[in-house]
Amino acid sequence: MIPAHGPGPFLAEAVASALAEEPAEVLVVEDGTEGADEAALGGARLLRLPHVRRSRARNAGVEAAETPFVAFLDEDDLCLPSRLVRQREVLAAGGELCFGRVRVEAEDGTPDAEWNTLLDERFARIAREGASFEAILAIPAPIYTSATMVRRDAFLEAGGFDPAFDAHEDLDLYLRLAHRAPLRPCYGEPVSVYRLHSANTPSDALYEAAVRLSDKHLPEANGTARGLLLERRTDALWGLGRFKEARRTALRAAFEQPSLLTHRRFARRLAALALPAQVLEARR
Repeated sequence: MIPAHGPGPFLAEAVASALAEEPAEVLVVEDGTEGADEAALGGARLLRLPHVRRSRARNAGVEAAETPFVAFLDEDDLCLPSRLVRQREVLAAGGELCFGRVRVEAEDGTPDAEWNTLLDERFARIAREGASFEAILAIPAPIYTSATMVRRDAFLEAGGFDPAFDAHEDLDLYLRLAHRAPLRPCYGEPVSVYRLHSANTPSDALYEAAVRLSDKHLPEANGTARGLLLERRTDALWGLGRFKEARRTALRAAFEQPSLLTHRRFARRLAALALPAQVLEARR
């Protein structure tokens, strides 16, 4: 299922890469525009919606799907060969969401070696530790939407993507599904290409979403998970320059979860937040 708003310059390639896998169905959900030419989609089904933003667009796509499993692909990314077969096999053996590795490329198709090394390490870690609620919070960005496949009925039972989020709606879904059962890794070669380009979600939008994400999940979290959410909230407030709020959150986190002081990044943040807000603002 491919949500599209525009459509962008990469949509045709994304659709072609999915169709090459000979799935049961490729569904393009056009969110508020009428720029997609259905005749040029090579057999993909087109669902046109008013502008509802990407969470509702993805939800509508899953609801319209006629298959027990649904794979997500953003319009600027690509499926890699055998992705769908491999991920279907994982979910057929059990589980509600399967995730694989991504290969990061620049807009011109050049692999980003630094990013790929980092994400390979993160995938290996979460696959080794198990993709539980806590592990997903502890490892930055270990799962990319375009590398996931869900069991359709489980997705719908969980409520799908939360429309209140304009970013990190995927992370919110992973956390809710992980409450039910650990997510399942798809080992082996990357399943998708993730493209880096100028239209990727901006940092401030990610920080704002991280604050909302922590606020949503904190009331039901305890122990290590609660500490990790508070740590994530501190980082996001720091990134937004909301230093007074970041200081309060960091002190609360250190009081509730002293083990966070062993996290070097958190400890540095906490120490720096002792400085006046004007000094911190000048250092941004």
